[in-house]
Amino acid sequence: MAKTGEEELAKVKVCSGHSRPVVHIAYSPVVEGSYWFVSSCLDGKPHLRNGQTGDWVGTFEGHKGAIWMSCFNNDATRLTTASGDYSAKLWNALDGSDLYTWTHPHCVKSADWYEAGGVSRILTGCMDKKIRLYDVNAPASDPFLLEGHGAALKTALFEKGSPDAVFSASSDNTVKRWDLRSQTCTSTYEAPDLNNLEYSKATNLLVVATKNAVTLLNPIDLSMVRQYPFLEEVECAAIAPNGQLFALGSKLKVKEYDKNSGNELQVHRGHHGPVFTVRYAPDSMAYASGSEDGMVRIWPNAHVIKQAKDAAGTGA
Repeated sequence: MAKTGEEELAKVKVCSGHSRPVVHIAYSPVVEGSYWFVSSCLDGKPHLRNGQTGDWVGTFEGHKGAIWMSCFNNDATRLTTASGDYSAKLWNALDGSDLYTWTHPHCVKSADWYEAGGVSRILTGCMDKKIRLYDVNAPASDPFLLEGHGAALKTALFEKGSPDAVFSASSDNTVKRWDLRSQTCTSTYEAPDLNNLEYSKATNLLVVATKNAVTLLNPIDLSMVRQYPFLEEVECAAIAPNGQLFALGSKLKVKEYDKNSGNELQVHRGHHGPVFTVRYAPDSMAYASGSEDGMVRIWPNAHVIKQAKDAAGTGA
């Protein structure tokens, strides 16, 4: 019997092909009704996949070290990657060609992109404790530098709609907000046992994953909006763009929660190694997880699963 559309959407999709741990997943914006994601892996070969089906599209070949993070530009025609080979690269996302390489003095752990009104900038976070800002329109020009963390950078991200405000997270267990115009840190949030920082531009919230909690921060002053405590260790977390759900990775499990109530909705056990990254698709219908087992798994959200059960006549 042919499956209904709801049943197809409720299927878990498994994406193989990597040979080492997958540490980051980056979704593209929706472009003409479609979207994609890139899985960053310690095998040094970021994979481009169809965001809805998980089908492999291509591999970006050129780095000589682990890939820690990637980010699309606004129309998903270009990509930037951060690598353990002491570089960040600019790619043509349509044909996989290597467009430019920015050399760093240490491993590059993060890369983010701001693009609007003719301005195009790449932000990197490096293990030398420095944040660098590059002009994509003049890639050979010297980067703008920010310093202030006491340990290696984990993440550096642009604030929504602004090329002059950025966030950073470091192994010194702090999250900082920076004003690029004044070159100063405007706010600091202390986050003991900090594992991961994500920024949900759709909900305008920072998501901080620490050892036993997921904390939501106001991006303006880094004040706490809400905190969800957990007994199990939290490695990573993300909010759905619709603002209704959040997901986290905890050891071998991927869990989903109702954001308003904090109630647990789903627990998935499919990975064979710790989960290092989780990201929602731009339509919030599913979220992808990457693990030490080298696999990416795409999980339908709890609402999609319920709709499929209802359509099959087995829902409550």
